[in-house]
Amino acid sequence: MRKSVKTQIMQLLATLQEAHKEIRVYLKKKEYTRVQNLLADCQDCAVLIGDTIEQFEPGQEEIVKQLEAYCEKLFFISNEMEEYPKDRIPDIAKELDERIDNVRHDIGNNIKVRLKVAFFPYKAAMWTSLESVWKAASEDAECEATVVVIPYYTLDSDCNKVKLHYEAELFPKNVPIVHYSRYNVAQEQPDMIFIHNPYDDMNNVTRVPEQYYSYNLKKYTERLIYSPYGMMGYYSPRDGAFMCDTNGVEVADYTLLQSERVKQIYIDHGVDRKKLIALGAPKVDAIVEEMKKEPGCPESWKEKLSGRKVFLLNTHLSYFIRGYIYEAEHPGKKDYAKWYHEQIFDQLLNREGCALIWRPHPLMKATLESRNLYGTLEFVRKLEQRINESDNAVLDENGEYKVSFGLSDALITTYSSIIPEYMILGKPIYIYQNRLNADNCKQSPVDYTHNYYKAAAGEEPKLPKFIQMVLDGEDPLYEERMADVRKAFPNLEGTIGKNIYQKLKKDII
Repeated sequence: MRKSVKTQIMQLLATLQEAHKEIRVYLKKKEYTRVQNLLADCQDCAVLIGDTIEQFEPGQEEIVKQLEAYCEKLFFISNEMEEYPKDRIPDIAKELDERIDNVRHDIGNNIKVRLKVAFFPYKAAMWTSLESVWKAASEDAECEATVVVIPYYTLDSDCNKVKLHYEAELFPKNVPIVHYSRYNVAQEQPDMIFIHNPYDDMNNVTRVPEQYYSYNLKKYTERLIYSPYGMMGYYSPRDGAFMCDTNGVEVADYTLLQSERVKQIYIDHGVDRKKLIALGAPKVDAIVEEMKKEPGCPESWKEKLSGRKVFLLNTHLSYFIRGYIYEAEHPGKKDYAKWYHEQIFDQLLNREGCALIWRPHPLMKATLESRNLYGTLEFVRKLEQRINESDNAVLDENGEYKVSFGLSDALITTYSSIIPEYMILGKPIYIYQNRLNADNCKQSPVDYTHNYYKAAAGEEPKLPKFIQMVLDGEDPLYEERMADVRKAFPNLEGTIGKNIYQKLKKDII
C-alpha cells in the first residue's frame, strides 16, 4: 500500500476516535439526533476505510471483518442509545475506541508501506551522486524506484535557451529509464524525490525546464532530497561556501553530505542541521565499486593507451575563464590556463611509455560559448586536434568518468572537486597550482597536504619529475595521503547509498 494511502487511513481512524468523544458528550446531554448523525458519519467512514483496504490490500480480510463488527456496534448503539444508563455512556466510547485501536494495530503490523521514489537526474556524468541510493531503493521489495532523466538547456551569454539536451542514452545500460514525457509527477505524487541539480533558474550555463525546479518538485512529494554532485575538498571561511546557498539546499527536506565536517560548514552558513544528513556522499560508493573491477578500455582507446603509464588530465569548468580574465586584467601577462595546458601536452604527447587522457569538464565548451570566449574555444579545439593526431592521447567526453579513473595511473589537475574522489583510489595526484598552507589543509574537509604540486616561483619545474616518478612506479606520499583519505571519508565500504536509503525510509514511514 502506498504510504500516502496508509497515512490517510490512519488519519480517518483518528477522526473516528474524535467522533467517539462527541458521541459520549451528546449521549449525556440526550441530544439523540446529533448522536444519530455522528453514528452515521462513523459508519460511512468505516465503510470507506474497509473499501480502501480491499482495493489496495485484498488479503486483509480480518481487518475488514473488524471494521464490519465496528459498524454493527454502531448500529446497535443507534437502536439502543435512548435506553443507556448515564453511568454506562463512558463505556460505549471506550469500547468503540478499543475496536479502532485494534484496527490501527493490525494495519500498522500487517499492511506494509510500499514507497514510491523518483530520481530526477539530468547529466549522465552526475548520475553517480544518486546511483547507489537508487540501487538500494530498487532492491527493496517495498519500494517502486523510478529514474526519470530530465532534459536541460544550454544557455547563451544572456541566459537565453540555445539548445535542448537529453542524455538518457548516456546512462548505464542497467538503469531502466522512464522518459520525462511519460512521468506526470503531479499524478504520481512520489513519497521521495532525489535531485542533483540545486540551481533552478540561477544556473547561467545550463538550466532544466521550470517544472523540474526544486520548489516545483517539492509541491508533489513528502520528501525532496538533494544529493550534491561535487565533493567538497578545499574550504576557507574567508572564501565562503557557495554550495550552501542554493535553491536546492533551501527547498529540500534533506541534503546529503560527505562528512560531519562538511555538515558543520553548512551549519556555519546558516543551514538548519535537521535538514542535513552526513552519512557520506553516494558517489563514494561508485568509486569504491569501480576499484573492485578490472577497468574496461574502449576499443578506440586501446592502441593509444595499451602498455603505457596513463596520465588523466582534468580541466576544471571555470579554469580557462579565469585564465582569460587574468590575461585581460594584467597587460603583458599570459593566459596561464592556456600556458599550463600547452606545457602538459608538450610533456606527455608522443612521449615514450606515457599516455594521456584529457577529460575537460562536461560543460566547459558550452560555458565558453555562452560567455562568447570564442578565442579560448578555438584554443580548446586545437588541443583536441593535437590529441587526435597523436599516437598516445585520447579525449574523454563520456558521460561517466569511471573509465578514465580506472584506466589512469595518475591525475594532473587544478583545484577541483575531482581531487578528493581520485584520492580515494590511492593513485598519485599532481595539482597544477600553488600548495595550500597548513591552516587551509587542516580546516578543509579533505587534507590535500600529501599530494604533489607545481613548482613555486624560483623552483625548477616539477612536472617532469612527477611524470618520471609515475613511470618508475614510485609514490613516496602514498601512506600519508591514504591516512588523510580515511579521516575524510569514514565509510569506504560501499554502503553509503544503502545507509542513506534505510534512514530515509525509516524517517518517512
